[in-house]
Amino acid sequence: MLQLSRKLAREWCFKILFAIDAGGNTIDEAMKITVNKPLNEDIREFMLKEVNGVLEKKECIDEIIDEYCVDWELERLNIADRNIMRLAIYEIFFSDDIPLSVSINEAVEIAKKYGDEKSPKFVNGVLGAIARDREKLRHRFSI
Repeated sequence: MLQLSRKLAREWCFKILFAIDAGGNTIDEAMKITVNKPLNEDIREFMLKEVNGVLEKKECIDEIIDEYCVDWELERLNIADRNIMRLAIYEIFFSDDIPLSVSINEAVEIAKKYGDEKSPKFVNGVLGAIARDREKLRHRFSI
């Protein structure tokens, strides 16, 4: 059984979301593509909670992204950036046990690894603005 950190688990969550978004895969298919090692139960549960949560709240999350990505339509965003932000926004609004700074910092780190040269700054700027407006957005979207 592979013992891994939430940081690596979050990276795999991003890859699963990417595979679902780009390839139309199911969660199980995406997990088989991205996670080729047996996972301990805690990490598996964390990953499934994150991925399922993003997919369940995707409409709300995408509305927020769309609002904060001025001059960019959601579907025109880089697929990596879009899914990195989906995961972080899910955590910002629906995972109270994860500090905002952790969600944003880890999203920026994933953007450095999988996005283009502008991705880290773009992701950080959008997520920072969303975090600053979190309470207003919670009220508006009844989160």
